[in-house]
Amino acid sequence: AKATVAAFAASEGHAHPRLVELEKTQEGLGFNVMGGNEQKCPIYVSRIIPGGYADRHGGLRRGDQLISVNGTNVEDANHDVAVESLKNAKGKISLVVRYCPNVLEEMERRFERAKSFHTSGRSVRYQQ
Repeated sequence: AKATVAAFAASEGHAHPRLVELEKTQEGLGFNVMGGNEQKCPIYVSRIIPGGYADRHGGLRRGDQLISVNGTNVEDANHDVAVESLKNAKGKISLVVRYCPNVLEEMERRFERAKSFHTSGRSVRYQQ
């Protein structure tokens, strides 16, 4: 039964949580996140900066959901809280993540639709 659940979760784009340990350097961590409780979605790694620390380390993937930072759960955190926990971390940083690329892709589609809606709404007002 566990194998069936794991196979289903993997087919839906969800994986088991894993630990990624990064070293905070002068250059930063080398990845961006999006999402947050205020946006009604989890925090996701939205970009691995090419040539940055996370890219060279290889442990994180675009589409990883951020579950915890140094033991602090950020699953239901606001975006700013999650970003501050990453910025304020020193030395070795332990991240628990879960790979969910399908969910990230859906979040990005929603974000683009909302951005498009707001942009088109503004342009209509300016034309009046």
